[in-house]
Amino acid sequence: MERIKQKYIHELARFEVQKNNNRRLWNIPQQTAELLFTLVKVKSPRHILEIGTSNGFSTFWLSLAAETCGAFVDTIEVDEDRFNLAKKNLENRDNVIQHFGKAELIIPDLLNKYDFVFIDAGKINYINYIKLLINKLNSNSLVVADNVISHKGTVKEYLDYIESSELFDSVTLNIDSGLNIATYIK
Repeated sequence: MERIKQKYIHELARFEVQKNNNRRLWNIPQQTAELLFTLVKVKSPRHILEIGTSNGFSTFWLSLAAETCGAFVDTIEVDEDRFNLAKKNLENRDNVIQHFGKAELIIPDLLNKYDFVFIDAGKINYINYIKLLINKLNSNSLVVADNVISHKGTVKEYLDYIESSELFDSVTLNIDSGLNIATYIK
Protein backbone atom coordinates (compact mmCIF):
# COMPACT_ATOMS: atom_id res chain seq x y z
CA MET A 1 0.00 0.00 0.00
CA GLU A 2 2.88 2.36 0.77
CA ARG A 3 4.18 1.90 -2.77
CA ILE A 4 0.81 2.99 -4.16
CA LYS A 5 0.68 6.01 -1.85
CA GLN A 6 4.19 7.08 -2.85
CA LYS A 7 3.47 6.69 -6.57
CA TYR A 8 0.37 8.88 -6.36
CA ILE A 9 1.45 11.20 -3.56
CA HIS A 10 0.78 14.40 -5.55
CA GLU A 11 -2.72 13.37 -6.58
CA LEU A 12 -3.58 12.25 -3.06
CA ALA A 13 -2.27 15.52 -1.61
CA ARG A 14 -4.49 17.48 -4.03
CA PHE A 15 -7.59 15.66 -2.75
CA GLU A 16 -6.66 16.46 0.85
CA VAL A 17 -6.12 20.16 0.12
CA GLN A 18 -9.48 20.34 -1.67
CA LYS A 19 -11.21 18.66 1.26
CA ASN A 20 -9.60 21.01 3.78
CA ASN A 21 -10.57 24.06 1.70
CA ASN A 22 -14.18 23.03 1.06
CA ARG A 23 -16.48 21.85 3.83
CA ARG A 24 -18.90 20.41 1.22
CA LEU A 25 -16.45 17.68 0.22
CA TRP A 26 -16.97 14.45 2.09
CA ASN A 27 -14.05 12.17 1.36
CA ILE A 28 -13.74 8.77 2.93
CA PRO A 29 -10.88 8.36 5.41
CA GLN A 30 -7.61 6.86 4.19
CA GLN A 31 -8.25 3.57 6.03
CA THR A 32 -11.57 3.12 4.21
CA ALA A 33 -9.94 4.00 0.87
CA GLU A 34 -7.27 1.36 1.42
CA LEU A 35 -9.88 -1.24 2.40
CA LEU A 36 -11.88 -0.51 -0.77
CA PHE A 37 -8.68 -0.81 -2.81
CA THR A 38 -7.96 -4.21 -1.24
CA LEU A 39 -11.53 -5.47 -1.63
CA VAL A 40 -11.54 -4.57 -5.33
CA LYS A 41 -8.20 -6.28 -5.88
CA VAL A 42 -9.42 -9.44 -4.12
CA LYS A 43 -12.83 -9.42 -5.83
CA SER A 44 -11.36 -8.65 -9.27
CA PRO A 45 -14.64 -7.24 -10.61
CA ARG A 46 -15.36 -6.38 -14.21
CA HIS A 47 -17.69 -3.46 -13.48
CA ILE A 48 -17.72 -1.21 -10.41
CA LEU A 49 -20.41 1.30 -9.49
CA GLU A 50 -19.89 4.15 -7.05
CA ILE A 51 -22.84 6.21 -5.85
CA GLY A 52 -21.51 9.51 -4.53
CA THR A 53 -18.34 10.77 -6.25
CA SER A 54 -17.72 13.99 -4.29
CA ASN A 55 -14.35 15.28 -5.59
CA GLY A 56 -13.30 11.82 -6.76
CA PHE A 57 -11.09 10.63 -3.89
CA SER A 58 -12.80 7.27 -3.43
CA THR A 59 -13.22 6.99 -7.21
CA PHE A 60 -9.48 7.46 -7.58
CA TRP A 61 -8.78 4.57 -5.19
CA LEU A 62 -11.40 2.35 -6.85
CA SER A 63 -9.93 3.07 -10.29
CA LEU A 64 -6.39 2.27 -9.14
CA ALA A 65 -7.51 -1.14 -7.93
CA ALA A 66 -9.67 -1.60 -11.02
CA GLU A 67 -6.60 -1.21 -13.22
CA THR A 68 -5.21 -4.44 -11.81
CA CYS A 69 -8.12 -6.44 -13.21
CA GLY A 70 -9.08 -4.40 -16.27
CA ALA A 71 -12.29 -3.11 -14.68
CA PHE A 72 -14.23 0.10 -15.23
CA VAL A 73 -15.75 2.39 -12.60
CA ASP A 74 -19.10 4.08 -13.18
CA THR A 75 -19.54 6.87 -10.66
CA ILE A 76 -22.58 9.07 -9.98
CA GLU A 77 -22.60 12.57 -8.47
CA VAL A 78 -25.61 14.86 -8.04
CA ASP A 79 -23.81 18.10 -7.10
CA GLU A 80 -22.57 19.98 -10.17
CA ASP A 81 -19.61 21.67 -8.44
CA ARG A 82 -18.37 18.36 -7.00
CA PHE A 83 -18.99 16.62 -10.34
CA ASN A 84 -16.84 19.19 -12.17
CA LEU A 85 -14.11 19.07 -9.54
CA ALA A 86 -14.03 15.27 -9.79
CA LYS A 87 -13.91 15.51 -13.57
CA LYS A 88 -10.76 17.59 -13.31
CA ASN A 89 -9.26 15.35 -10.61
CA LEU A 90 -9.96 12.18 -12.59
CA GLU A 91 -9.01 13.43 -16.05
CA ASN A 92 -6.05 11.04 -16.23
CA ARG A 93 -8.05 7.99 -15.11
CA ASP A 94 -9.03 6.12 -18.29
CA ASN A 95 -11.21 3.56 -16.54
CA VAL A 96 -13.69 6.00 -14.95
CA ILE A 97 -17.07 6.93 -16.44
CA GLN A 98 -18.76 9.84 -14.65
CA HIS A 99 -22.52 10.33 -14.54
CA PHE A 100 -24.09 13.61 -13.42
CA GLY A 101 -27.50 13.59 -11.77
CA LYS A 102 -29.63 11.84 -9.19
CA ALA A 103 -28.66 8.22 -8.69
CA GLU A 104 -32.32 7.21 -8.56
CA LEU A 105 -32.71 8.45 -12.14
CA ILE A 106 -29.37 7.18 -13.47
CA ILE A 107 -29.27 3.65 -12.04
CA PRO A 108 -32.24 2.34 -14.08
CA ASP A 109 -30.52 3.44 -17.31
CA LEU A 110 -27.13 1.88 -16.59
CA LEU A 111 -26.44 -0.98 -18.98
CA ASN A 112 -23.82 -2.89 -17.00
CA LYS A 113 -24.29 -5.51 -14.33
CA TYR A 114 -21.99 -4.82 -11.40
CA ASP A 115 -19.66 -7.01 -9.36
CA PHE A 116 -18.76 -4.30 -6.86
CA VAL A 117 -20.80 -1.32 -5.61
CA PHE A 118 -19.75 1.42 -3.22
CA ILE A 119 -22.56 3.54 -1.75
CA ASP A 120 -21.60 6.86 -0.16
CA ALA A 121 -24.25 9.41 -1.13
CA GLY A 122 -27.52 10.68 0.37
CA LYS A 123 -27.84 8.37 3.37
CA ILE A 124 -31.63 8.44 3.49
CA ASN A 125 -31.68 7.10 -0.08
CA TYR A 126 -29.50 4.03 0.52
CA ILE A 127 -32.64 1.90 0.63
CA ASN A 128 -33.77 3.27 -2.74
CA TYR A 129 -30.35 2.69 -4.28
CA ILE A 130 -30.16 -0.96 -3.24
CA LYS A 131 -33.68 -1.71 -4.45
CA LEU A 132 -32.86 -0.16 -7.84
CA LEU A 133 -29.63 -2.15 -8.00
CA ILE A 134 -31.05 -5.64 -7.42
CA ASN A 135 -31.41 -6.42 -11.14
CA LYS A 136 -28.03 -4.76 -11.86
CA LEU A 137 -25.98 -7.05 -9.61
CA ASN A 138 -24.13 -10.15 -10.70
CA SER A 139 -24.21 -13.17 -8.43
CA ASN A 140 -21.71 -12.78 -5.56
CA SER A 141 -21.42 -9.02 -6.06
CA LEU A 142 -20.10 -7.01 -3.14
CA VAL A 143 -22.06 -3.97 -1.98
CA VAL A 144 -20.17 -1.70 0.42
CA ALA A 145 -22.14 1.04 2.19
CA ASP A 146 -20.33 3.79 4.08
CA ASN A 147 -21.45 5.71 7.20
CA VAL A 148 -23.59 2.90 8.59
CA ILE A 149 -22.44 3.59 12.15
CA SER A 150 -22.07 7.39 12.05
CA HIS A 151 -25.52 7.70 10.39
CA LYS A 152 -27.11 4.56 11.81
CA GLY A 153 -30.54 6.12 12.27
CA THR A 154 -30.61 7.52 8.75
CA VAL A 155 -29.57 4.24 7.10
CA LYS A 156 -31.65 2.02 9.42
CA GLU A 157 -34.10 1.02 6.70
CA TYR A 158 -31.20 0.04 4.43
CA LEU A 159 -29.49 -1.99 7.15
CA ASP A 160 -32.76 -3.70 8.14
CA TYR A 161 -33.34 -4.64 4.51
CA ILE A 162 -29.80 -5.93 3.90
CA GLU A 163 -29.63 -7.84 7.18
CA SER A 164 -33.06 -9.47 6.85
CA SER A 165 -32.99 -10.18 3.12
CA GLU A 166 -32.34 -13.69 1.86
CA LEU A 167 -30.57 -12.05 -1.08
CA PHE A 168 -27.62 -10.82 0.99
CA ASP A 169 -25.09 -11.97 3.54
CA SER A 170 -23.60 -8.99 5.33
CA VAL A 171 -21.27 -7.79 8.03
CA THR A 172 -20.86 -4.35 9.57
CA LEU A 173 -17.32 -3.23 10.32
CA ASN A 174 -16.59 -0.64 12.99
CA ILE A 175 -13.88 1.22 11.09
CA ASP A 176 -13.98 4.95 10.41
CA SER A 177 -17.68 5.87 9.93
CA GLY A 178 -18.74 2.23 9.71
CA LEU A 179 -18.98 0.03 6.64
CA ASN A 180 -21.56 -2.59 5.80
CA ILE A 181 -20.23 -5.17 3.37
CA ALA A 182 -22.92 -7.29 1.77
CA THR A 183 -22.59 -10.16 -0.69
CA TYR A 184 -25.45 -10.58 -3.15
CA ILE A 185 -26.07 -14.31 -3.02
CA LYS A 186 -28.60 -14.78 -5.80
